[in-house]
Amino acid sequence: MKILVIGVPKRDSLIGFDNLVLGLSKLGVDFDHYPNIITQSYNVIGTYQLKFDNANISYPEYPAIIENLKKGYYDLIITTVCRVDYKAGKHGFLSRLSRKVKYSLESNKYKMGGTLVADWLNKGIELPPFIVFDDTDDRFIWPVDLDLLLNCIVYFKNELPFDRFFCFRLFESRLNKQQKIKLAEKLRPYWISYDKDSFAHFTDIDKIKPYDERNIDISYLCNIHMNYNRIKILPMLDNLKTKYKVITTKDGKVSKNEFYEISKRSKISISLAGRRWDCPKHYELLLCGALLFISRPNIELPFDLIDSENCVFIENNLMNFERQARYYLDNPILSAGIAERGYNLAKKSLSNEKLAEYVLDTTKQVVQI
Repeated sequence: MKILVIGVPKRDSLIGFDNLVLGLSKLGVDFDHYPNIITQSYNVIGTYQLKFDNANISYPEYPAIIENLKKGYYDLIITTVCRVDYKAGKHGFLSRLSRKVKYSLESNKYKMGGTLVADWLNKGIELPPFIVFDDTDDRFIWPVDLDLLLNCIVYFKNELPFDRFFCFRLFESRLNKQQKIKLAEKLRPYWISYDKDSFAHFTDIDKIKPYDERNIDISYLCNIHMNYNRIKILPMLDNLKTKYKVITTKDGKVSKNEFYEISKRSKISISLAGRRWDCPKHYELLLCGALLFISRPNIELPFDLIDSENCVFIENNLMNFERQARYYLDNPILSAGIAERGYNLAKKSLSNEKLAEYVLDTTKQVVQI
């Protein structure tokens, strides 16, 4: 099976689509990636840059991609949604002209993803089956991506609401009831996975402290300005400080290394939803072996995150949070078992490779590739 991946130049952090690309590479899947995200980037450095430098991914030029499409070389296309990661989508005359001439021109190098696939569809270029990977924060699909939704075989959506029809709210007047049902059946949830090698740069996930040897009762380290609940919970944590050792964002900023060190010494680590429910920190805290206190999911998840089984759900109004925290801290054997099952879930099932396996297996259930 030969796959064509149509992405965008990489961003400042691993937020979805790039995790999938790294997962495909780790699995040894044979695929081409366009554009070349190593040369067409925002000059990102660190483990993220190095990971892609060492990923052994093929980056053909645009003419070669078109020639391969004409020859029927690819069995599957994986694309992002339509997006422009340059000047907030505002392009001048020369940029619009360059799009019509050749996508590999320097002036248009930041405009890729589903925009390119949608243009191929409009031009009548014969394409193999394709899937869409929507890693945006929004719980709806933008109208610009309707053509991709109509023509893809599977549409993977982060932040997929339980009511899938809600995804169509911006263009639902253009769909009849049967179309809504058919399109909703194309939607699949996915999670923001973690990269093992990047994680290992900071800490060893195979070496975690036993629960009863941890000397921090609760840690809560995050950007509190991403969500009102992240601020609202702080007075509750202050109340708990009278009896327990609690470290919060109010105690000062910490480095990445310090974040992992504190998390690996914590009995309970808290991760509240930000702009979206899903975020890499959920799984990082699980991998640090802490009992994860997490916002109750309000989106579909493709894996079993179960309250009181491998994590503890915090109600979105924070009702009973203090009582929950005291209960689990006062029952260490129960908490240790939940933390261990959460650690095993993350380690065995939520990495980039597992995300890539999930996407390919789900696609194969729909179409023979």
